Amino acid sequence: MTDKKIDNKKRNKIILKMVVELFEDINREIDDVFVEDVESEGETDQVLIGMTVADPSTLIGYRGKSLASVQQILSLKVKNKLGYWVRVLLDVNEYRKEQEKRLSEISKSAAMRVKETGENASLSPMSSYERRICHTVIGEVEGVKTESEGEGESRHVVIKIVA
Repeated sequence: MTDKKIDNKKRNKIILKMVVELFEDINREIDDVFVEDVESEGETDQVLIGMTVADPSTLIGYRGKSLASVQQILSLKVKNKLGYWVRVLLDVNEYRKEQEKRLSEISKSAAMRVKETGENASLSPMSSYERRICHTVIGEVEGVKTESEGEGESRHVVIKIVA
């Protein structure tokens, strides 16, 4: 295809077909799958691919690392097929929803601890997606702020008292 964008409905059908083909190629059976548009703040289109599989653990991997890799592969395949970038978010067996809930709880707890003690708190190293969730959740807590520190795999969120 070319750099000319196609309508979202047609694009999503193409992406859905690509997902099914990829999972057939790696001998993974999909119980259910959908592709839907996601609101995005940037210029890049964004889609959510939600799927249900029998054994999600190998697809998700340790702390979602395998899921992130498959998501990256899909993004590149979509770019090659369509000729333009579409940000792909892959969610297997609602892992992202559970991850968001877990990160929200950790973030709120750490923010409250910072408010009580006045001491900064560093969260574990995370992906940019995970850090964004933490920044958003902690941004709703009065009296604290967040910053990302570190480089590459060591990048993490630090929670501080607002001066």
